[in-house]
Amino acid sequence: MPLPLRLQGEAICRQRPVPQARDLLIEIIMLSLKRQFGPDSSASRRMLRRPLHAAAFTLIEIVIALAVLGTMAAGVYLGFNAVNTYAVSSRLYSEAQTAAQNQIDLILSKEPFDVRAAYVSGTFDCTTHKIPVELMTTAEIDALTTTCGVALPTTAPTSTPATSSSYYPYYPYYRSSAGQPISKQAFIYQDPVTGTVLVTGTLTSTVTDTGLTMSFLNSTNSGNPWPLNTRKANVTVTYTYRKVTYGGASHGDYTLAIGTLRTADQ
Repeated sequence: MPLPLRLQGEAICRQRPVPQARDLLIEIIMLSLKRQFGPDSSASRRMLRRPLHAAAFTLIEIVIALAVLGTMAAGVYLGFNAVNTYAVSSRLYSEAQTAAQNQIDLILSKEPFDVRAAYVSGTFDCTTHKIPVELMTTAEIDALTTTCGVALPTTAPTSTPATSSSYYPYYPYYRSSAGQPISKQAFIYQDPVTGTVLVTGTLTSTVTDTGLTMSFLNSTNSGNPWPLNTRKANVTVTYTYRKVTYGGASHGDYTLAIGTLRTADQ
């Protein structure tokens, strides 16, 4: 018995798959793109009617593009140059700090350091070799050059002296003139390609006697307190990098300083 028409329509609707909203959205998008960029679209007809000479860049556009690229290249160059300058400055500071710290370690460990034995006659006796040159005051260095005949150079030595020279035990120290502390070359920075010396550092070690004393129970020093024989050392490293002068002032001189104290062995 055939079904009524209303029931037949419902059965057909149940058998047909209901299109999803996603499928409908895709069909709408594709239809829209086809209308816009298809062969019969107005955009395609305008592109076909465009003259061939209109597809190239004009001279003004090329000049503007080159100007933008040049500006960007200049900025990149300046940036890399600043980064390289900062890296070299940090490296030089690290080398100066290492040189100063090495000198401090040498001052704290050099033996022997017996001030009482060096002054047993009442004055400094350099022949006892009881005070290393790293711990000598400027007055003791003057006595070293005048009494013991040690000829300290006034500039940094360029070669190692002979073992028979009186200066050999004090190499590589030098001093500019009498009454000045000892100095030595701290480091040399050379160009890795050309080998040209770009930066030289100078280490100067200034030693002074602190004059500290102490009175001990049941122990006298002819009615005076006992000296502690404590020396104060100030190590400085100076170097110059990219020195320029502007505004009436000079820029590019760097100085690093480290200090320490050391008491004699006795």
